[in-house]
This record gives sequence, C-alpha cells and structure tokens, in this order.
Amino acid sequence: MCGIAGIVYHPQAEFNFDGNGFRQSLARLTEVAPGTCGPEDCLTLIAELEQAAGALKEFPAISRLYQELGLRDLLRQAAQQLGDWEESCTRSLVAGGSTFGSDVVEQWNAIWVRCRDLAWGLEVDALSCVHRMERLLAEQAKIGPRQLFEAWKLAVVLENIGRMEVRGRDSLGISLTVTLSRGDYEKFRRSLISDGLDETFQERLAIHDFVNGALLLDETGPSLVFTYKVAQEVGALGDNVNALYGHISTDPILWQITDLESASTDMFSHTRWASNGIISEPNCHPVDEATLTRNGVTKVNPSPHRVTVCLNGDVDNYQDLCTRLAAETNRVISTRVSTDSKIIPVLVDHHFRQTQDMREAFCRAVSECEGSIAIVMQNSAEPGRTYLALRGSGQSLFVGLMRGGYVFASELYGVVEQTSRFLRMDGTGEREAGRPETAGQVLVLDLDGRGELAAVGAWSFDGQPLSLTDQDVKTAEITTRDIDRKNFTHYLHKEISESPNSVAQTVRGKFVLDKQDQNYQVRMNLGEAVMPEEILERLRSGAIRRVYWIGQGTAAVAGQAVANMMERLFGSRLSVQALKATELSGYLMTSSMEDALIIAISQSGTTTDTNRTVDMARERGASVVGIVNRRNSDLVYKVQGVLYTSDGRDIEMSVASTKAFYSQVVAGYILTYHMALALEVVSQEEAYYELAELARLPDLMKSVLERQETVRELARKFAPTRRDWAVVGSGSTRSAANEIRIKLAELCYKSIATDHIEDKKHIDLSSEPLTLVCAAGLSLVALKDAVKEIAIFRSHKSIPIVVCSEGFDAFEAYADGVVYVPKASENASLLLNVVVGHLWGYYCALAIDEGAERLRQARATAVEYITGDDESFGSRSLRRIMVQARQFQHDLVQGRFNSSLSVQVASELTSLLGYLGGARSLRQFSEEFQARGTPAGLAATLITVLSKAIHELSRPIDAIKHQAKTITVGISRLEESFDGALFDAIRSVGLAVDAVPYRDAVLLRALTPAVEEVSGTTCYRVEGLGPLGEPEPSSTVTVLRKEGLAAGIVSRADKGYALVGTKEWAVRSCSLYLGRGSRDRRSIAIVPIVPR
Repeated sequence: MCGIAGIVYHPQAEFNFDGNGFRQSLARLTEVAPGTCGPEDCLTLIAELEQAAGALKEFPAISRLYQELGLRDLLRQAAQQLGDWEESCTRSLVAGGSTFGSDVVEQWNAIWVRCRDLAWGLEVDALSCVHRMERLLAEQAKIGPRQLFEAWKLAVVLENIGRMEVRGRDSLGISLTVTLSRGDYEKFRRSLISDGLDETFQERLAIHDFVNGALLLDETGPSLVFTYKVAQEVGALGDNVNALYGHISTDPILWQITDLESASTDMFSHTRWASNGIISEPNCHPVDEATLTRNGVTKVNPSPHRVTVCLNGDVDNYQDLCTRLAAETNRVISTRVSTDSKIIPVLVDHHFRQTQDMREAFCRAVSECEGSIAIVMQNSAEPGRTYLALRGSGQSLFVGLMRGGYVFASELYGVVEQTSRFLRMDGTGEREAGRPETAGQVLVLDLDGRGELAAVGAWSFDGQPLSLTDQDVKTAEITTRDIDRKNFTHYLHKEISESPNSVAQTVRGKFVLDKQDQNYQVRMNLGEAVMPEEILERLRSGAIRRVYWIGQGTAAVAGQAVANMMERLFGSRLSVQALKATELSGYLMTSSMEDALIIAISQSGTTTDTNRTVDMARERGASVVGIVNRRNSDLVYKVQGVLYTSDGRDIEMSVASTKAFYSQVVAGYILTYHMALALEVVSQEEAYYELAELARLPDLMKSVLERQETVRELARKFAPTRRDWAVVGSGSTRSAANEIRIKLAELCYKSIATDHIEDKKHIDLSSEPLTLVCAAGLSLVALKDAVKEIAIFRSHKSIPIVVCSEGFDAFEAYADGVVYVPKASENASLLLNVVVGHLWGYYCALAIDEGAERLRQARATAVEYITGDDESFGSRSLRRIMVQARQFQHDLVQGRFNSSLSVQVASELTSLLGYLGGARSLRQFSEEFQARGTPAGLAATLITVLSKAIHELSRPIDAIKHQAKTITVGISRLEESFDGALFDAIRSVGLAVDAVPYRDAVLLRALTPAVEEVSGTTCYRVEGLGPLGEPEPSSTVTVLRKEGLAAGIVSRADKGYALVGTKEWAVRSCSLYLGRGSRDRRSIAIVPIVPR
C-alpha cells in the first residue's frame, strides 16, 4: 500500500481561460430557478462554464492566475455566486413540494452536483494550486517563467502524492531529472562558483545511496538528478509533504538550474509503506542504479546515464536477482539499501548496457521481476520520457490525459485535479491467452505527446507492441471535492459524519406530509422513473406475488433491513425475502420470474454479481427496480425504475463503506411505503408517522454523532483487551448487528460472530467476548428480556456494551458501558444503532493501532542506531529505548495487546527487551535468536520483531490491509445454456442435464452445432460396481428406457448383460465416448450420468 504520482507536461502548451465568457455564462445561469425554468435550461450553461473552467487545471491559465490578482477575485466571487444560486434553488424546490416530480428533483440534484464541483474547482483547486506555487517560490527574489513552470509541476506532484499518503506514509521521496544544453550547463557551473555554491554542489555529488539532498550527474546529457526525501515512522498525514516543501523551496541549486532557458525537468514521487527493508532514507523511493563492486566499497556506475525508479508492490524474487546479478556483473547493492525496489534500476542499467535500447532494457528488467508490481522509471538518456509498468491485480496505475501533457498516479484520485479523462493500465490481461508471461502492460509517456492518446506507447511485458483506442479512455466520476478529508484525520470518520446529509438528500422531495387536526395526508412523490405504474398495477392485481431485495455485502444487509420491515407491513399479501444476489442467481432462480419484483441495491451500480442476477431475472420476466448511488452506472440501464441515494454521486474514499448503508435503507423504506400506500395495506396516519421519523432522522443521527466521545472512551478501554468479539441484535436490530459486524471485521481484522441476543448464551459465551448489543428501538418487553441476557453475559466474564434508547436505564447494572441514542421509531432506531456501531468500529481500530504507534517509536529509535555510525547504543539511545520497553511491558501486563498481538511475537519482544536491558548476555541472545551476538545484531533483530508486532497491530483505517471490500462482492454467475438435440435426447429419457459431468456437458455443447438430430436414445442402469465406482467382472448393464429409433433395436442389455466393450470403458474412465458402435457401426455417444 504505497503511492505514486508524477507529471509529463510540455512547457509550450497554448490555451487559456476566457474570463469574460465565463462571467457571462455564470450571469445567465444564476437567473434560472425551479418553477421559472426547467433543469434542462441549465445544462448548456453548466457545460459552458465547465468547458471554460477546464483551462484552470493546467499551466497556461494557472500562470495567469499567479500573476493577476483580479482574476483570483473573479474566481472567488464566481464560487460564491454558484453556492448562493444552489441554496436559492434548493429553497424553491423544497417550497414547491409535490409540484416537482421525483424525476425533476433528480435532474436538479445532478445539476447541483456539477455546480458544487465547479465552485470547488475554482475556489479550492485553482487558487490553492497558486498558493502552493507561492510556497515553493517564497525564497526566490526574482522568479523567471521557467521557474514558475517547474513550481507548478512540483505543486501538482506534491499535492497528488499527498493524497496517496492514506495508502502509506512512513517515507516520501521525489526525484527531478533536469536536462540542459551544453552551453547552459557550463553557464550553470560558472554561476555556482560565482555564488559560492560550488563546494555544496560537489559535496552533494559525493553523497551515496541517493538520500535526501543527493545529486547525480550525467555529463553526456548533461543532466542533473535531484532527490528530496524524508523517512519517519512517527507523525501525521501531511508531515512528510510539508518536509519536502521545506527541502525544495530552500534549495538554491535547484532554482538556479531551472531558471535556465534550456532546462527540461522530469519528475515523479513515491510515498511508502515499508514491506521490504527498514524505514530509512536509503530505502525511500525513488532509488537509483548505483551499486558497489563485490568488495562492498567501490561505487560503480557502469553507464554514464542515471536511472531512477519507484515501485509499488513486492519483487518476490529480489534475493535471487541480486545473487544472479552479483555473479554475472560483479555488482552488489549497498548494505544500507535493503528495499527490493533497488534491483529494478540496476537491472535496467545492466540491460541497457547490453542493448543500448532503453525501452527494451526496461521491458526485460520488469519482466524478470516476479510479483504484483507497479513501476515508474525515468532516465537521463531520454529526457522528457517516462516509463510505467504494471503487472498483477494487486496494484494499479492511472494516466490522466491533459491538454498539454500527462499526469500519472497509482490511484485515480491522484489525477482528477488535472483532468477527468484517464487510462487505467491493465496488469492482468494476457497478450496471448494461456501465456501468463505476456500479462502486464508497459506505457511510455513522451513530453512531445502533449496529452494525446495516439502518442502513448504501449507494450506487453514480453516487449510486443499493444494498441490503445478511444475505448480505453474513461471519464472519472469523482473530483477533488469528493476526496477532500476536510479537518478529519481519516476518510472513514469524515464519511460517518457526512451520513446525516446523505440521508437528508435521499429523503428530499420524495414525499409531502400534511396534518390538519386529526386528518393525516401523505403524498408520495416517486414518478414513473422510480416506480413505474405498470409495476404498481401488477402488485395491486396480484400478478406480482414475490418481492426479493438483493445486493452483495453491505447492500445485501440494507436489503435485509428493509425486507424485515416490509414483511411486517404486508403480512400475507406478498412473499418478501432478502437475499444475496448470488444466492438468488445460484439457487433460487426459477424458470419463470414473472410473479417476482426484484429490488436491486448497489452503491456503485457496477457490482458484477448483482448486475448479472438482474439480467437473469429480467430474462425470466421479473420486474426490476434499482436503488443506486451513481447516475449512469451499469445497473441504471438494466432496471425499469431507479431511486438514487443521496445526490446520485456520494463518493466514499474509505474501503469500509458507511454512509451508503444509511441512504440505501432509507431509500428502501421510501419505496416500501410508496408500495404500501398504493396497495392500501397501511393507513395514512401510520405512514405519516413513519415517514415523519425518516424526515427527522438526519437530526437524530447528528445527535448521536455529538455523543461519540462516549464511544471513543469505551473502545479505547476495552477493544485492545479481548481477542474474541461479537455483535448481537434481535428483531429489526439483527440487521444492524450484521452491518456493524462487516465494518468491525474490515477495520479491525477480526472474524466476528453475530447472533440474536437471546441465542448468545447458547453459543460461545465461554470465549468471554467483547460484545456490542444493539438494543435501541426494541419494545419494552424485548428490552426487559435483553437485560436478563446481558446479566448472563456479564456473569460469564464477557464485556457487554449496549446501545439503547434514552429513557431506559436497566442495562446500567449489568453492562460495562451503555451508549444512549434518541428515542425514535423502530425503523429509524435501526440506523441509530448502526451510527454507534460504525463509530465503535472506527474507535476500536484506533485503539488497537495505538499499540502499534508506540512500537513504531521504539523501532524508529532502533533504526536511528543501525543506520548511524555509532558502534554501540549510546546512553541516550539506550535510555529512550528502555523507556519504551517499560511502557510495552506495562501495556502487556495490563492486557492492552490481548486483542491482536500473537503470543509468539509478544514473547520474542519481551525476551529481546531483557537482552537490551542487560539482564541477559549477548551470547545467550545469539543462541536464542540465531543472530550475531553484537549490539548491531541485537538492534537488527529487535527491528525485525518490532516490525512483526507492528504488522499485527496496525489498523490503517482507510487503507485496509487486504482491501477487504473486494471480498464482499462474491462471485459472478455464468448462466450456461445446455440446449440442442443432444441435450433434448438426454431429457427425453427422464434425465436431468445437470446430472451429466460438467466436463462432458461442455463437450456435448461444443458438438451441438454439428448435430442436426438424435435418432434414438437408450437409458441404461449399471449395477455391481466396486466400492470406488469402478467396473468389476460381475458388473452388469440393463436397459431402463428407449426412445425414438432405439425402441426398435434389440439389445443384449434388454434383460441385463455383462458390462463390457465401450460401455465398460465409459464407466471405467467416467468419460464421454464418441464414436461408432462396435457391432452395427452406428454413430453413438455414451454419456456417463451421475445419479442424484
């Protein structure tokens, strides 16, 4: 989980921002309002504004913005006007109530999303880019146009790599390769001497291992490679980027060389989460090609050119490649560099010396690396050119197509500030099917390509050219507005906090409530585009008798929550069931689904399993409605009606999705009451109260969020202390428990039980689990019973934490903690339980990770020693590490590591700290750990064991270790059709096609186009087989049934006969036989059937 970001951009890109045209389009837009004009009247104006504002993403317009303060004022005013206009339109829409249909509301929602993106792009993206440039240039007395251009590129790369830090941030580095004309280089060297910088320049050229401030020189270019790095375990998001700003802005040599007319700069950056090698500057990417001779002393650069590389992923055969290279070339890697990425530039350099072709050298090098990898390479032999490589499904690389160049990153959100058009590299596609060595992709980005797709070179890993087409270019559906963390430490916390707004946007405009005295009126505002009248009519007439709520992962749990409520509401009127999409497609799909209504829930609208199930259901005549978060997604075009959640584009950056669940459940409630009112199974009064609860749900959720400090304290106190966890609920809250369980498992890396409250005492109380009890919204009778259950939990030494509605305090006597939420209806309370549960998951993960943070501090101390020049631990280092050791021992005794630290690692760490304190000898250490009995050996072993402990305790919140979200999407059903004469013949004798072994069924299907008719069919019974189903001498075959021409053919098996000949072969091999009969030479097929 590392990050990559870079840019390739031509300095002479020519286009600009039309301020006057923008101002005029904005004035016309702000005159439009709901009720006076339709949303379609805004589309052209919005498109004009977007087109004009697009220029503000790139250098020509940004350079104007840097220099013209009046243009900055225009952007601020425009952003304010757009915000005011949206607020005014929203008030008009709400005031209009049911006069606006749901389809019109959705159109306005889509326009306002674009409006917000536009305002954000003006006020935040464009203006903050200028501020970042000013920060980089703050030390320069005079700023030339070339310096301004390089400052913009640096601002782009540093901002984009900063966004990658949620994927890993223990070190950060950037590499800049500056190429000059010979004349400018000589001028540059003279200016260094005159400015008193030549001594510093020479010192930086002498630095080994490409650490912070090092310079690499290619005199043939001539080119100069700068690098700036920071490696620190302890700190916050943004610290490393801030450190690089400091290094770069205060480097006079960099700004002196970039001011020269011929200067051309290539740059890329990398943020690291160490998986190979300690956290240190030599291991920080980018890395270079420099090595040592086998004596381990002399530095060698066999070629004059410099090569810099960064890597996401692991080179699994790193050690083998190092050994081979040393044997073949006498080159070894410095012992200070232990990252596996180092082998890549060395291999590139090695192959380039042999081929003198950099592309071929790069392809050879990356093809030799085993594992799932994403690689970026720049070199001084080819200024203006960047190489990208991707193989495997574990990594990703995106290339954004700008008007004047390319921007690339390992995540889509690393390119969207500059462009919405992008290529996603394909790391898994095989150029030749069945040849895995041809999988993977290499792209070459050239400065002169100026953002054109046709100029992007593409090759497979084995060096063969690939073609890219316009179909490979996608449009991003997110902007930097979606990925802004605001003032939150983690995206997850931000997204939980945004959930009330998601619910409010989902509810807005969907119904109107009116109450006059005791006369309750509910007017639903879901039009044909949401719930077609045809479906409602089929529900009224009884033509639809079954309703299935389907989805995968969290969406499936949302369906379960709504189905439980719908089942209570409709009683025997409808059969209501919630299913995983894969369960319906795999096991419950009937040949006719005409009496079924499928309600498919999907956040993205692209969940393969859900979409495939919808296709299968519609082919069988089912009616289908979707609940989707994304407009224009795949699912939208497969259903008859769609209800969008939130504003139709509610992006979640955290792998653990949260706010989608609330809006999915609320959307399901709205659909259910729409159907219930249409079928008159609910009174106006009952519907009024339930929908009124939904209307006030956002405020109720905000009230819960205001109490999150209680959740944080309970999580910090108890989460690290118990290895076994559970979540329980009953009735409607069982669905809340299921959703909370998913998030707890994703965030805290645990296998967590979920049960009914009343069942827990019968199952696993002996494990003494930490148990979250979802009790908010239960009836008084159920609450009293739940109190008894909690008392039992407590008596068995479990730790029960209860979520309960205000006004019921009986749990206080038995629970270790109670979190109170506002009183609300049963349906609304379900979601209040989930708010607490999501917060519980977040704070539990933080509490576990707190243990890792302390160990990171200890590891940083050990790394300082091992990468320094001291021969032994100094007294200061020893004091620091012993303080940390005592804290670890205290936490261990207090049970603060019980949750996630293994016994083996805890015992190893305890033993090592004993050696560190001098309680035991280094000789004993050497025997116990099979390591060198020296202070350096002790430090190295301590780092290794600390790394294992940190790995077990780390909970990165947003960037889940195994990307758990991919687990929730299940498998995709491939519905195979077995039709034709051969299969009809099997059915004609009363056998099911699915009884044919799958391998044989596939062969028969392949033969079907060649078979016009099956003249006759005979069904035999085979008896007397051996214990493993093999034929015995006494085995017999008897005719059971004949059809067609076979009915008139006399057979030895009509009354039973020995199993011999081709029939015996077919049974023995359990395989399909195709050929001719041994006696009558008829064309035959013998198909072994597996009995049911």
